[in-house]
Amino acid sequence: MTNTERDYHGYTPMDYDADSETDEVYQMCLSYLLAHAPIEPDDVVLDIGTGTGIVALELASKCDHVLGRDIYDEWLRYAREKAEQRGIENVSFGHGSFRDPNVDEPVDVVVASYALYMAYDEGGEDELRGAIDGLASLNSRCVVIADKMSFGPVQSPSEYETLPPMGTVANLLVDAGFTLTDIEIITASVGVIIATR
Repeated sequence: MTNTERDYHGYTPMDYDADSETDEVYQMCLSYLLAHAPIEPDDVVLDIGTGTGIVALELASKCDHVLGRDIYDEWLRYAREKAEQRGIENVSFGHGSFRDPNVDEPVDVVVASYALYMAYDEGGEDELRGAIDGLASLNSRCVVIADKMSFGPVQSPSEYETLPPMGTVANLLVDAGFTLTDIEIITASVGVIIATR
């Protein structure tokens, strides 16, 4: 892990998994995603910002193949180890970002969970637009955003992170050619948007 990775995340992939298991809001978001994402048995699904592979490994039983992409090598290694330990063979992990997902095959569904908000936090609406445009360029039939975003009044930025307004995420998806088909508010700062075309 580079110093940037260590400073940015502040903890290891194992810590992230442990925190995710006990985070009730994260688990509610994941459950909604798994129950409502329109994924078919023969689909190829891209899990962008896959991190430790939590979502990718859960989706593996629902589709033909999952492509997990992330920018952090240590987290990708950890996700591969988890897949191997669990005997899950229809998931592959590799380097990729929102703007450059590093995908050569057709993708049916794109899933982004607890990662897209970081684009907004780092570069505002322009960076978020670039991230969504990068995903839209894959020409998938559906994008599922299960993430941190503000569902209430715009809040002043915190020292920790700045969340995109849900309306901004929704408008950018529409601008990219998608139609919003489902919005689920989990809390005032976490929810799921499903958009299709």
